[in-house]
Amino acid sequence: MENKKKIGLVGYLGYATSNPIIGGQMSKTRGILHEIKREYPNQIISVDTSNWKKEIGLLLAQCFKVAKQCDVVIIMPNKNGIKFILPFFAFFKGIYKYFLVYPIVGGWLTGLLKKHCYLAKAIHKVDYLLPETRQLKEELGEFTTAPMDVMPIFSTRAPLKKEDLKLNPERPYTFCTFSRVTPAKGIDDAIEAIVKVNKEMQDITCKLDIWGPIEDGYTEHYQELFDNYGDFVSYRGTLTGDEGLQKLSHYYMLLFPTYYAGEGFPTTVCESLMAGLPVIASDWRFNNELVEDNKTGYLVEVHNTEALAKKILYATEHTDDVVKMKLCCLKESERFRPEEVMKNLNLWIKKERA
Repeated sequence: MENKKKIGLVGYLGYATSNPIIGGQMSKTRGILHEIKREYPNQIISVDTSNWKKEIGLLLAQCFKVAKQCDVVIIMPNKNGIKFILPFFAFFKGIYKYFLVYPIVGGWLTGLLKKHCYLAKAIHKVDYLLPETRQLKEELGEFTTAPMDVMPIFSTRAPLKKEDLKLNPERPYTFCTFSRVTPAKGIDDAIEAIVKVNKEMQDITCKLDIWGPIEDGYTEHYQELFDNYGDFVSYRGTLTGDEGLQKLSHYYMLLFPTYYAGEGFPTTVCESLMAGLPVIASDWRFNNELVEDNKTGYLVEVHNTEALAKKILYATEHTDDVVKMKLCCLKESERFRPEEVMKNLNLWIKKERA
């Protein structure tokens, strides 16, 4: 990499604001920045777009610096930031002659491209796209002929080993959720399904621990649910650091009945598999690419609490199957190692910068 200009990364890092939107966008942007800094030390210019509304002048100056000084620019805006970041770097690409790459987080991009002609025009200027799923890659083929490779989410947390897993489950079986605490992520459905199972069994057969930040405006709503079902539903706060996987590994299964419109490849699923934790997920968006039915978890009909409750009950009655799935999850999670996920991007950077 001698005598080469720097690599720029412009995206939602969440460091510039005291109230970041915690989710897959921030997690993956930080992860890619961490990995490229390690691969190309002292050659990275990063720009955090998380506080752009209050610091638009500073953001413009930083983006111009990246455009002028870098020969590879990686953009990773969130759903709001793309309306400025993509057109800006698409336009100045013609002046400063950098290569433009876009690792896409979430499943909302094609919807915006259909809605906004200026974004659909700008996407043609991107040299290389990295959608998170095969289905999204196919959808993007309607808007661009640029080369694409699938780039799933990944985690820089230390992966677990077989001996870290809890392979002797006991009643009551403790399930968990691990995402933003909001209805669209299926949190209400998960609570309702656990309630249904316990009512049907006339006993506390299963419990539910809820992990993640509560979305603004929903604190009272969820506090009421926690109070009503406190015997078997508990809010545990947020998981941070490597100890998060250790805590997840002690659960029986994860519930992920999401119907969030912008769902892509959730960090939730990636880190659950890394923790040897099978997932009961809704068959929503790209979940059928991420959770293999009867191997790393179960898929259920979207927004159907009756189906979710039946699958939870089924899981409690088939503990041997769930234990086998825990081991399968660990094996499957090997494809989410940073060095594996970053392979195509690193090859592309080196190829274009040679």
